[in-house]
Amino acid sequence: MERFIADRIKDFEAGRIGRREFCEAVALAFTVYAAGDAAKAAPARRGFTMLGVNHISYNCPNYAVARDFYTSTFGMGVVNDKNMGRANLTFGPEAGKGGTFLVVRTGETTPDAGATATVDHVCYTVSNWDEQKVRAGFAAKGLTPTGRNGSLHVYDPFDFDVQIGNAVEETAFRR
Repeated sequence: MERFIADRIKDFEAGRIGRREFCEAVALAFTVYAAGDAAKAAPARRGFTMLGVNHISYNCPNYAVARDFYTSTFGMGVVNDKNMGRANLTFGPEAGKGGTFLVVRTGETTPDAGATATVDHVCYTVSNWDEQKVRAGFAAKGLTPTGRNGSLHVYDPFDFDVQIGNAVEETAFRR
């Protein structure tokens, strides 16, 4: 916060912002700072703390067509494309800093429902991963996870595959 305030003072002194903008910026900074203490005092949440979406798994008739579309249209990076029917397409922050990826794969797309592509599962990144605590948390809910250490799957009440993983074990850049 000190850096933020110092930068606003420089902006004010250089004439890049006026007195009103300076006062508003400082007031906002102190409000955010004060809210941090209130958030710490808030009652603990139940369940896991999700940091964000780790990845979305996308089944389609031809992964290469989907790969080319997402990379050329949205500028996603391609990792782990070994010409084996799937690729990881990265976006957002870099690996290890919260980046997300889309897994495009050639796979079943439920043609009975007329769908030509489906979302297979969504993976959420969980903070402060502790394998024993994560498994115990699922067991307490009557769930039996599948998967590997650092990356587990369970089914929601409507039989949708939900995956949770830690940012180290469940990453697009894992070989």
